[in-house]
Amino acid sequence: MKKGFKFACAAIVLTAFFSSCTVNKMGEVSRSLTTEGTASVSAKADIATVEFTLLTAGWSAKQIVTDNNTLSGRLRDSIKAIGVNETDIVIGDCSITNPAQQYEARRSIVVTVRNLELLPAIIDCKTGAIKLKSVTYDLTDSASATRRARSQAVQQAQDAGSLLAGASGCKLGQVTSISEIKTEKTADASGNITTTSTVLLSYTIQ
Repeated sequence: MKKGFKFACAAIVLTAFFSSCTVNKMGEVSRSLTTEGTASVSAKADIATVEFTLLTAGWSAKQIVTDNNTLSGRLRDSIKAIGVNETDIVIGDCSITNPAQQYEARRSIVVTVRNLELLPAIIDCKTGAIKLKSVTYDLTDSASATRRARSQAVQQAQDAGSLLAGASGCKLGQVTSISEIKTEKTADASGNITTTSTVLLSYTIQ
């Protein structure tokens, strides 16, 4: 009985010891710091996308589709003559509707303009049934601008983290998470494309 009693006492002591260790670990406070960085990169647009809408209408569905095909072919040839490669001219499918009494045949034609000096002449191709829908500008190497904006945003967040930690008498530890809030591109009236990236970084602090 005495031997069994000693074992029981030892088990109780060990249980209390491990329970005490677990409570202490749960009581530890994890300190962290989160910073935000935003950076923008601007560059002159070097490519444009022009979209036309071609609309023909009439009493015969067959005839307006024929007319639409003829006009789209003429538009393609005119844009090629200006100096655009045929592979940069995309002619969409023709759709037919009957909104009122007459039929309407509509299609879109999208032109990628790699030489912006040709842009005014291409825009002037709009006439009659050929309507200009939109002109948008972009960068040929937009991925490079995005990478630079992201890198600068991360560096800004790191600099802010170092400053805040130093001011509070702490040291930055490892990065525990990094997330991108948004990346967006905007164009101004002069044709500049601005790529902006915003990121969040979280660190442990010591």
